Amino acid sequence: MSSGYEAAHTGSVLIDRSVEGRFELLDRDRLDLLHRMSTNDFTTLQPGEGRATVLTTALARIIDRLIVYNRGETALAICGVERVATVRGWLQRHIFFQDKVKTRDVSAETCQFGLFGLTAGTVAEQIAPGASKLPLHHFMEVTFADVSSLIARSFPMAGDGYTIIAPAAEREKLETALLNLESVQPGDENAYEQLRIEAAIPLSGHELTEDYIPLEAGLWDAVSFKKGCYIGQEIIARMESRNKLAKTLVALRMAESVPVGTELHSGDRKVGSITSLAVLPTGSVVALGYIKTDAVDTPLVAAPEGTEAVAAEVQIRTKA
Repeated sequence: MSSGYEAAHTGSVLIDRSVEGRFELLDRDRLDLLHRMSTNDFTTLQPGEGRATVLTTALARIIDRLIVYNRGETALAICGVERVATVRGWLQRHIFFQDKVKTRDVSAETCQFGLFGLTAGTVAEQIAPGASKLPLHHFMEVTFADVSSLIARSFPMAGDGYTIIAPAAEREKLETALLNLESVQPGDENAYEQLRIEAAIPLSGHELTEDYIPLEAGLWDAVSFKKGCYIGQEIIARMESRNKLAKTLVALRMAESVPVGTELHSGDRKVGSITSLAVLPTGSVVALGYIKTDAVDTPLVAAPEGTEAVAAEVQIRTKA
């Protein structure tokens, strides 16, 4: 049985992503808190618009990337699997006495689907006319199959990408209606990983950890270089102004599969390691990894202990 990878490349695949973390921000200062605590600018975010941002430590290391949707009276944020408590705790520790803001975990109250593939835009138009014209992370509130849902433009995989969020109690009803749309096939977690890695999309817990800085992860679209202070800003601004990154995230095509964590070498020198890997139904092997920036144009090999090294073809991530 296909995992859904092939379906995405010929039509569309629907993948349950309810495993992601979701929380609400409420009250007057909800966007102000995000603005002063994360890398992106939230002073101009209008209802119906979404934005990617990153929470960073004092050393500019990634706590997590958030996708934030301004729903008017509330904001909804998506974060990494099992990262809701960490992210909410970080934000709550920096709420001022005068602030009016609360956060609430809604992961169990909501479900989330990803719609990806060649015909995903056409399918999205059936769900919400105009959805295919949305800018990245912008969204529409719709009623589809009698279910109140949010549909947002998300990272493209095998063509296009959309995120759909609805009440958890309506999950089965919504999923059935979505799978009844023409060209939509079900997919699983394996398909998601294959599509994500092929599209070079970094993921919390893999490429997005405190080992790395947002610019090293290619998260240029999640960083504003014109806004005021936030934790970690000085280091990020200095890296951008000097155009000097110690390492960079790259997409790799390899001759065979190796374990995640395998070291990458350029000659006799260790230059990085693999953070995610997938074997496609075609037999091709795709991976993501971080390497030293001065090794980008050099031949690489992946050399796990006790196995023969295999060639890795680098496809460098660029500013988005």
